[in-house]
Amino acid sequence: MTRAISILAVLALAGCANGGFGGLFSGDGPGSGFGGRNAPQEAATGEVITAAVTGEAAAEDIAPADSSTRAAAVAAGDIATGDSVRGFTVASLGDATQPGLWIETPLVDRERVVTVVAPNGTTVEVTARPSGGERGSGSRLSLAAFQALGLNLTSLPTVTVIAD
Repeated sequence: MTRAISILAVLALAGCANGGFGGLFSGDGPGSGFGGRNAPQEAATGEVITAAVTGEAAAEDIAPADSSTRAAAVAAGDIATGDSVRGFTVASLGDATQPGLWIETPLVDRERVVTVVAPNGTTVEVTARPSGGERGSGSRLSLAAFQALGLNLTSLPTVTVIAD
């Protein structure tokens, strides 16, 4: 009898660990109230951030960027005169203790202001710093920029970098 109870306990725990039993314990059910893992995420919209941020920024200080300006121009291939796409880069979360809107990337050779376009179409102007890495080695994006672009902090989004 003890053996049967032990086997049932192991099976029940194994099923809970990976959402087994048809998702019974995964939290994705109709009454879960959490939206589930497969719930669509809405992109944030707002106005474009154009001024440099100095000092510490809190999440409520950062407005999401407007996706109807540069992102639409990039998508249509109609980039304004003087602008140039520096490239595409996979961005990870940079040092969260460094405040402001910035990106460390191998796509620039000197510090300059660039526009970063997220996969969801939102844009934000940031200070680009050379990372010293090889082209294609990826970039680090500030916490404030991740939040302004409406990106998941644990994701590795491919962003477009546009220089004026």
